[in-house]
Amino acid sequence: MYIDVCAVLFSVIVVGVLGQTVEQPKLSWTKQNNKRAFISCKVTQLSNNNYVHWYQQKDGEALKRILYVNKDGRSTVRNSDFSEANDFTVQLQNENDYVLRVHAVKPSHSGVYYCACWDTSSHSETNCSHPLQ
Repeated sequence: MYIDVCAVLFSVIVVGVLGQTVEQPKLSWTKQNNKRAFISCKVTQLSNNNYVHWYQQKDGEALKRILYVNKDGRSTVRNSDFSEANDFTVQLQNENDYVLRVHAVKPSHSGVYYCACWDTSSHSETNCSHPLQ
């Protein structure tokens, strides 16, 4: 059985209001059940107050946050409202590549995946980039 795991529809660099950039270079994946999947998100110029967030979206549904990770990739916070959050991890590679890993792909993982970064240094969160669409 093959499962479509789509990352983005367009691959572009998005420049945010604070100078950070976010890039998701690969467009889509098709994976067999129980295989691993890796989705890259390159983010540059993060400050210590920035976090990289990963979201999943299914057809006709709102975005659901899976998890977020701090700048150095050492602290991951999973969304307790997302039932499959434990199926995902993030690994920081090459200082700016935040790779979302799916350890064993399931049919329920099929969807569109987005990354975004947020600055939490102010009293309200400021979006420093937009999820790629």
